[in-house]
Amino acid sequence: MIFNDIIPTFISFRKVMRILIYFTISLLIFGLVGCSGNGVDGQKETEEKFSSSDESTPSFIEVNPIPIAPADEMRVRNAPKGMAFVKGGCFIMGNDYAQVDERPAHEVCLDDFYMDKTEVTQKRWQEVMGFNPAKFVDEDNPVEQVNFFDIERFVKKSKGSCRLPTEAEWEYAAGIGIQANYFWGNMMDGQYGWFEDNADKVPHNVGQKKPNQFGLYDMMGNVWEWVADWYENTYSALENKNPKGPPSGEYKVIRGGSFLSSAGALRITNRTWVHPKNRVYAKVSTYGGNVNQIFNYIGFRCVKSIQR
Repeated sequence: MIFNDIIPTFISFRKVMRILIYFTISLLIFGLVGCSGNGVDGQKETEEKFSSSDESTPSFIEVNPIPIAPADEMRVRNAPKGMAFVKGGCFIMGNDYAQVDERPAHEVCLDDFYMDKTEVTQKRWQEVMGFNPAKFVDEDNPVEQVNFFDIERFVKKSKGSCRLPTEAEWEYAAGIGIQANYFWGNMMDGQYGWFEDNADKVPHNVGQKKPNQFGLYDMMGNVWEWVADWYENTYSALENKNPKGPPSGEYKVIRGGSFLSSAGALRITNRTWVHPKNRVYAKVSTYGGNVNQIFNYIGFRCVKSIQR
């Protein structure tokens, strides 16, 4: 009698154990699938996503023109044709939460200056230099396929109306000191820049996207932009007032990304390097490996100092 009572209990116990085993195996299978999926997406996220130095910055912020103080109204009115007034100030340059060469984040203070509202067009280059080096020919497109020494000749012929921005001036003008990936927040927004997702693999006429708070167009995307500084793989000098970067070097800095770039390359603090003789550079992966040699079209915009 006791034996007969035990058998059903034992059978029930075996059923329960079998169900538990099946349940455990199912969890393991789903867990492995989930980890595998995260691995693929995680790699892409590592390549594309970089945190801003202020994670409290919202995904999108309202982009409004910077108010002009009465003391600066004359300077705004006296801005050279095609240039915007950039009110100087102090800001945090660099990013401790992104690539090594964007570190360390450090305070920089700049004087007022003027900057071209758009990248230098092919029409303007042709008028000064007498030829057009661009691959994508359109007089209202940014000039591209120009190296650093080509631009030095352009600056010389401009007779004081143009110089290249320093890297600090470029970053400040691009991001107005906002601690975020872009001047509109932390998420990419195609209303403000041409990049690989919306440019159809070609550059576009300047000034077609929305401007930033200083009234500057195409600071993110369209073509890369040369700046005056020599490249170093971390900020070392940490000069605070109107820094000009290292006194010498092998490579020059380019900024802003291009129509071929991913959203990550358009971040305010992103920087890369190219030999001053080159018009192309070897695209480098997140992990430092050479991927391929591609045309990342490089142009520039002018700035002009303001006499105090």
